[in-house]
Amino acid sequence: MGLFDKKFCDICGEKIGLLGNRKLEDGNMCKDCAKKLSPFFSDRRSSSIEEIKQQLAYREQNKRVLAAFRPTMTFGDDDKIYVDAANGNFVVSSYAPNNWDDENPDVMALSSILSCNLNIDEDREEIFAQGRDGEDVSYNPPRYKYYYDFTLEFNVDNPYFDDFEVQLNNFRVEGMGTMEYNRYQQMAMEIINTLAPGKGTMPDMAMNNGMPMNQGYAPTGGYAQPNPYAQQQGGYVQPNPYAQQGGYAQPNPYAQPNPYAQQQGGYAQPNPYAQQQGGYAQTNAYAQQPVQPQAQAAVCPYCGAPHAGGAFCTSCGAKM
Repeated sequence: MGLFDKKFCDICGEKIGLLGNRKLEDGNMCKDCAKKLSPFFSDRRSSSIEEIKQQLAYREQNKRVLAAFRPTMTFGDDDKIYVDAANGNFVVSSYAPNNWDDENPDVMALSSILSCNLNIDEDREEIFAQGRDGEDVSYNPPRYKYYYDFTLEFNVDNPYFDDFEVQLNNFRVEGMGTMEYNRYQQMAMEIINTLAPGKGTMPDMAMNNGMPMNQGYAPTGGYAQPNPYAQQQGGYVQPNPYAQQGGYAQPNPYAQPNPYAQQQGGYAQPNPYAQQQGGYAQTNAYAQQPVQPQAQAAVCPYCGAPHAGGAFCTSCGAKM
C-alpha cells in the first residue's frame, strides 16, 4: 500500500481526507471521529479500534447525562468548573452550558475524584532602567516583576483518562500577596473543600529555581518579591515585628537605655548628681542637657532598614 493510497476510517467507515488521518494502535481514524473523544483523553495512538469504539459509546451516553446536568455552583475565570450539587456531579468547560452541544464535556461524579492539588506557577520579567542613550540598563541588583498562574491538578477514577488540569485565572496574576493573588488562592481552597474535601492540598510554598516563594527579597518597584525575613502562616506573609508602622520604625526591644537620661516629653530629667550653690546648679560633666525630640528616621517599608533618602531602598532596592 502506497503512502498516498486512500484510507478509510476504521470507526465510521468514511474515507479519510488528506491530512485527516489519526493513527490508532491497529488502524486509522478520521478527524471527525477524533473530535468526539473526551477532551481529557490523550492515549489515542496506543488505543485499539475496539477501545475507541467503546469510548465513543460512552461519549454518546455522556450526552444524555449532560442534558440533565443542572449547575448550582461555578468556579474559575478561564476553564470553569460547574457543580451539580443535587446529583453529585461536576463538569469542566471553557464554554457556558448553552454551548456544550459540540464540546460534550465529560460529566464526572464528585466521588470519582482521587485528589485535587493546587499548583502555582511563577514567571518573572526583569525591570530595566533607561540609560543615557535610551537603552535598557539592568539595576544592580536586578529587579523583576513576578507573575503567577493558578492551576488545579485533578486525579480521577475514569476508564479513559486519569488526570487533567484546570487553570483558574484567564490573565496572569501580577505580584504575590496582591488582591488578585489572594482571590485565586481563596478560590482554589473553596473548590478543593467543595469538590474533594480531605483529598486536596494547598502549597505552603511553591518552588522557583530551587527557592521557596516565601523567601528572597522585599518588593521592588511596587511588585511583591519573596522576603527572607517573612514568616508564613496559612500561606500569607506575617509582618516583620521590627518593620515600620505608620512610616516610622518601631522601638527596638534590645536597645539599652541611657542610665543618666530619663526622657519625659522629649527633655532629660534633672541630674541627681547636680550640686546646688546659691540656687543654681553647678556645671556637672554628667548633667544631661535638655534635648530636642529627634525625628525618627524613615525606614524601608519592606525590609525595615534605615532609609537615608532617594527613590529606592539602598538595602533591598524597593521603590520608596
